[in-house]
Amino acid sequence: MIELLDIKVDVVFKDFFGDRSSKEILESFINSVLGFEGDDLIEIEEFLDPRKMRVEVGRPSTFVDLSVKSKGGMRYIIEMQTYNHEGFDKRLLYYLGKDYTEQLNYSHVETQKSRKKKKQINYHDLPKVHIIAIIDFHRCSNKEDGILNGDKVVETYRFKPEFSPSNEHLFDQWRATIIDLKKFGDKPLEELTTDKEKWFYLLKNASVIREKEVNSLKKEPIFQRALERLEKLSADPATRKAYEASINEQRDHLAVLSAQRKEGLKEGLKEGLKEGLKKGLKEGRKEEKLEIARTMHKENFPINQISKLTGLSIKEIEALK
Repeated sequence: MIELLDIKVDVVFKDFFGDRSSKEILESFINSVLGFEGDDLIEIEEFLDPRKMRVEVGRPSTFVDLSVKSKGGMRYIIEMQTYNHEGFDKRLLYYLGKDYTEQLNYSHVETQKSRKKKKQINYHDLPKVHIIAIIDFHRCSNKEDGILNGDKVVETYRFKPEFSPSNEHLFDQWRATIIDLKKFGDKPLEELTTDKEKWFYLLKNASVIREKEVNSLKKEPIFQRALERLEKLSADPATRKAYEASINEQRDHLAVLSAQRKEGLKEGLKEGLKEGLKKGLKEGRKEEKLEIARTMHKENFPINQISKLTGLSIKEIEALK
């Protein structure tokens, strides 16, 4: 069996889920993780250009991994993230807002031969936008398991009115779903019963999966197509070369972040030592003054005079009694 690539690495993730001829793979993933059934099942109508979702904050500029439109008009942004960079949550909100508002400037480009008028999208035509972020990092540095909001792998957030449920439809245009693979743990394949769990398993373990498990997953048509797609990518020299380059780039980035954190800790330690020394000297001087005050008190010096000479308060001197 060929060694499979890790789906979570960006170049593989985009090619694996972004193949238009295999759109049923992404459809299955979205429907499974969002729990869509029956009439709610989505069908992808169009793969959108992710370059429209450029993020220019910082360098280098980045794009969303995947952006699609369903036949019902709903738009889905799918993002994979393997390390917790600064501002990740705000970045999700940025994607939602950017995708939603930029539709006002979107028009269907027609050829000169068709001579059709351009269709401008107005406010009432704005589609709903749902971002699905798959993460594989600890979201909370204070907890080893990374759990912030319970132990659910999938958390969906909505914008809801505080006082008037009757106006809920006004705020139902945006949704954000976070899939936290750290919460999924290391569950064995034979214990998984739903497609949602099997998708989590494949995302988490593709690069270390055994032949026995591959054969077990291939018994189901959608996972057979998914694994055949992954096998094709894994056997492609160009994809594997880009994969190795992406992993090395990520390692370098994480090494820089680690060095920055260490430097921050070192500076923090220096400042802590300075403050500790300053505090120690201050406390030492205070103890010296108290000792002088005790001696003067034994010699029956007036309290007002002791206070004037040592700088201690009358209350502090009286406490020495």
